[in-house]
Amino acid sequence: MAFLITIFLSSFLLFQIQPILAKMALPIFGGGAAIWTACMLFFQLFLLLGYLYSHCLTRLSKLNHQVSIHCTLIALSLLSLPITSFTKSTIFEWQTPQLEIIFSLLLSIGFPYFLLSATAPLIQKWYSTIEINKEPYRLYSLSNLASLLALLSYPFVIEPIFNTTLQANIWSTLYTLFAVFMLLSGYRLYNTQTTNSENTAENTAVEKPIKVSRILLWLLLSATSVTVMVSTTNAMTINIPPTPFLWILPLCIYLLSYIICFNTEKWYVRKYWLTLFCGCSIASLLMFFIGTQFNIITQIVIYTLILFSACMLCHGELFSLKPKKHALTWFYLIMALGGVVGSAFTSIIAEYLFTQYYEFLIAIVLVYLLFCWSVYSQQNTASLSKQLKKHNMHLMLMAAIALTLFGGYFLKLNNLYNQEDIYTSRNFYGTLTVKDFTNTEQPVRMLFDGSTSHGTQLLSTDNTIPTSYYRENTGVSLALQHFKNETTKVGIIGLGTGTLASYGNAGDEYVFYELNPHVEIAANRYFSYLSASKADVSVRLGDARITLQKELRQQGSQRYQVLIVDAFSSDSIPVHLLTLEAFELYWQHLENDGLLVLHISNNHLDLLPLVATLSEKTGMQMQHFYSASDDENEHTAEWVVVTNNQDFYLDNSIKKRATYFSLNKEQRILWTDSYSNLISIIKF
Repeated sequence: MAFLITIFLSSFLLFQIQPILAKMALPIFGGGAAIWTACMLFFQLFLLLGYLYSHCLTRLSKLNHQVSIHCTLIALSLLSLPITSFTKSTIFEWQTPQLEIIFSLLLSIGFPYFLLSATAPLIQKWYSTIEINKEPYRLYSLSNLASLLALLSYPFVIEPIFNTTLQANIWSTLYTLFAVFMLLSGYRLYNTQTTNSENTAENTAVEKPIKVSRILLWLLLSATSVTVMVSTTNAMTINIPPTPFLWILPLCIYLLSYIICFNTEKWYVRKYWLTLFCGCSIASLLMFFIGTQFNIITQIVIYTLILFSACMLCHGELFSLKPKKHALTWFYLIMALGGVVGSAFTSIIAEYLFTQYYEFLIAIVLVYLLFCWSVYSQQNTASLSKQLKKHNMHLMLMAAIALTLFGGYFLKLNNLYNQEDIYTSRNFYGTLTVKDFTNTEQPVRMLFDGSTSHGTQLLSTDNTIPTSYYRENTGVSLALQHFKNETTKVGIIGLGTGTLASYGNAGDEYVFYELNPHVEIAANRYFSYLSASKADVSVRLGDARITLQKELRQQGSQRYQVLIVDAFSSDSIPVHLLTLEAFELYWQHLENDGLLVLHISNNHLDLLPLVATLSEKTGMQMQHFYSASDDENEHTAEWVVVTNNQDFYLDNSIKKRATYFSLNKEQRILWTDSYSNLISIIKF
């Protein structure tokens, strides 16, 4: 029983800490969806190191030596508890955000996480030495079940109830309990005099050497399943905020496929799963190009089916290729290495190879190719009948036909979708595209972050007229024009095309805060709002909140008359810009009668109750402005102005444009840096 509890606790803690740490990282590293992919790289890397350690440790001849070493390290790891939140002192000033995140995680949780990652294969190996006639791979299914429960409990139990400080303390307490059970298991094993040489001699006598091609298949199947998982997460969170629920769901599907495949071979029937995957692969093309046309529930369901069918094929083939017990730790080590390869490809390498998230579709192609390779490699197995071999040939033919159709459909859609592109780029913060639409009544140039428009400019002589969400009579227009008779200093979080600079007059100062340096390049190179503005315009690169905090410490208040929060990452708004601490920071940079203006237009989030609660908590009044789309204006613009400036509220031209909103008690939603719950504001 001690073995079962130990392996359950280790796997539960291993996956419970992942969303906790990722959420802690959000306010420090800018709130982008790519934070999760960088965290996943760290987790996969330390999983590999843990598996390597367990593989090397089990090479020692005496079991009690193995137990002594591991239990000593477990006891030492208790000195690193409790885990703490990220702080500025733990951040390396590196130019690559992914490396910053990895080193911050290393200092925060590195040693305990390393030992947790080594526990599952170690316990399985030790279990196989004292229970020679029992199958250790079922313990792997148990460990994945614990991981699945850890992930599912986070968005529905842990996140809604506890802030991140309490989450970290609870995790540290459970780790201490795990250490106790690990030591108890070690005590039981310590006096076992079985040696590796005695146990493995029997196995190696009948076991043939593992072929390099089979090891390569282990590696690639594992890497591909991780690539599908992480790229699916990226695809879902391009237009939906990077809530822990949407981080966790793909990981749960990934683990569920492992649980099913490694518990029993009965559930993995190649014909059924390949048929489902063929249909899902065509759906993946539609989601890649026009996924935003579907509502949030439909998107999640389709992405889930794509991921589940792909992982079932990868992990089903992995189970069919598994070795005997003597190579158990070697098998897990290669799988962990594949996880690192897949995660590194998705989070780092793909950023430099592709201007769009093509790794999602490449992973689909790899699933087809590896499935055919795996089936073909097993065709010469003596236990296969002629009928089954013929059946497998039909499956490979089916996969080849489906892959050909997939490739042809992709080429057609990709050419159609990209024909208006004049500029594309990709970095840690997302993908940018500038498109010219000339076959319309009024030719325009648009900037897209992901698949969401972030600004429009007319391709005509009079092209400095503000358009889209920033047009005349929207909330932001009314706020800026309120100070038109006096020199105004305006701060704007989020650059986009720089459209708001067109409201500037001579003597005004417009300061843009922009996280993504590629946005500044696009705004200056392909749009003229910044260069044509009459105001003194400047762009300050870096996360807006971090920059504002630094300015407050070093220079004092910026004393803005208007501070505008328009920070999108596609349809996703960084959570750390909408917390109580963020609002308090904004008011430290605003004049007493200043206007805090927030853009809350969003396809998937209802931000109005949240902003209303934050306004109430900071002692300010809020006014809501809703500008519907029409024949001339494609986009519906929704803005909120927060202020105690009575001249603004009493202006009749503003009052008649405002929309009445009353905050009910049950609608109150308050976010802080240590607590937020995106599920509460999602439009289902």
